[in-house]
Amino acid sequence: MSVFKVKLQNPPCQGALDLNPTGANSQTNFLGNPFVISKQRTMFCTGPNLIYRELKDGEVFTDCNYWLRFNVAQNPCYGFIEVLYNDGSIYSDVASENTFPTIYSPYAVAPVDTFATNFIDIVGSLGGAAIFVEMTNNGTLATQDINVQLNGSATAVMTLKAGDTQIFNSGDLSVTKLAFMGGVAPTTLQIILSVNVVCNS
Repeated sequence: MSVFKVKLQNPPCQGALDLNPTGANSQTNFLGNPFVISKQRTMFCTGPNLIYRELKDGEVFTDCNYWLRFNVAQNPCYGFIEVLYNDGSIYSDVASENTFPTIYSPYAVAPVDTFATNFIDIVGSLGGAAIFVEMTNNGTLATQDINVQLNGSATAVMTLKAGDTQIFNSGDLSVTKLAFMGGVAPTTLQIILSVNVVCNS
């Protein structure tokens, strides 16, 4: 998820409607300087799920990259969103295209690891479920076989043998969490995910 700041007080293009009278003087500035953050400006804007969202000047929020289209840095006169952090994901108005790739490589699994100690919380860390998963056990020996638990379910446990690859294609399964139990010897994995973008508004 990316982090944005509402920037409605944009004097060069949008005027200076919200002035601080304490800065006024009769020599250079009769009305005062504009506040950095407006005390009165708010607006309503349609969000990514076609729901109106009230935006207050200076407000910071976390959401998907739908809001990049209003970036004030790209269009100073009509933009009203300042980008504080861009996670690099692509937003599309076509819901099925709203995914971004994530790779964990090498991902270490040690003999002492259990499902409770070695896991990837996909929804918690990436903001959405994975609709595509590819896991490859880079080990070459039978002692490097590991167990993988899907979505925190005790009944969804599989063995990923050394040298094997397991793929869950789009439509097979939404994966929210991967947990790993080590074998006799340590190994590493290559994990490729395609994560579904979920918007907060």
